[in-house]
Amino acid sequence: MKIKIKKIIITGTHLTPALELIRQLQEDKKNNWQIFYIGRQKNSSVDDTPSIESQIIPKLGITFFPIKCGKLDRRWLPNTIKGLPQSISGIFSAIKLVNKIKPDVVVSFGGYVSVPVIISSFFKKIPSITHEQTLTNSLTTKINSHFVTKIALSFNHKNQINQLPKDKVVVTGNLLRYQLFHPKISSLTKKIKTISQKIIFITAGNQGSHLINLIIKKISQEMPEYFFIHQTGNNDFSEFKKLEKFKNNYLCFDYINTNDFGFLLKNSNLIISRAGANTCQEIVALKQKSILIPLLVSQQDEQLLNAKWVKSLLPEKTEILLQNQLSSKKIKKIIKKLIIKDNQSNQKNIDINYQLLNLINEII
Repeated sequence: MKIKIKKIIITGTHLTPALELIRQLQEDKKNNWQIFYIGRQKNSSVDDTPSIESQIIPKLGITFFPIKCGKLDRRWLPNTIKGLPQSISGIFSAIKLVNKIKPDVVVSFGGYVSVPVIISSFFKKIPSITHEQTLTNSLTTKINSHFVTKIALSFNHKNQINQLPKDKVVVTGNLLRYQLFHPKISSLTKKIKTISQKIIFITAGNQGSHLINLIIKKISQEMPEYFFIHQTGNNDFSEFKKLEKFKNNYLCFDYINTNDFGFLLKNSNLIISRAGANTCQEIVALKQKSILIPLLVSQQDEQLLNAKWVKSLLPEKTEILLQNQLSSKKIKKIIKKLIIKDNQSNQKNIDINYQLLNLINEII
């Protein structure tokens, strides 16, 4: 059978499932995919920090097109007003790119930058999918739902489905990192083997959390019996990197690549994390112990819902700490409680989820 050449535009700000889809597309036996990514150059119209997708996607050899697009900020109206001109120009930028690329399909992984791309594909009659990773429907998913061919959901939740056009909904599940279950050699492998203490992995996402970082700085000094591997985010990295010289139980990174992140999730004895959808689902898949600290303000309290979902499935291995309850004393107490017994033997291999790829091949 002759393999067909197909073009796909991937767009959105949720990079973890997007990277897994890219890996699957590159190994697809049915089609030879030419992959293009449309994303943000900066984090937002009010934040000039380079977006994570603008840094990671080009390194994979994939053509990355940045577009400027304003964000509908439901919490702060001035940000929405400031971003309106970019929202309008974003649509025209997306139309030009869609006309240039002529994709066979467009897939969104959420975020305001995906809206003009999905709208453009609708007017060009190009099949499209929007994928929702969380237990709630984001504003982006609600908007995109009116223009896409299919809506892919990670969860089969009645309330979530009822908010969307039912004839478009397909429950595909989320795309977890391939490296969690089929690990490649990690740059951390040799380092981990030299560590005699139990390992605590701390991550608050790509941006990090200054509050969590400060608490980890304190407890890592007070708990030398544990080894702390800490993803700080960009803002605090240079300051925390200095600590490595003075502490023999501490290692920090600003960003951790997919191979290393999967390796750390699987090989740590305890995870301290925000409650983002992907990390929560990976913790459940690996049956890991965790302390989850949901963002104080997140869309529809989605991080708190994510944390409660993990707690419902792993009640003995999960503790939820609200941000306004945070203290080094509480975290130290929970660490000692959770880490008494090792949990590595509870991990299991999970089959890779190809349902979204199958849906893409179905609609083109």
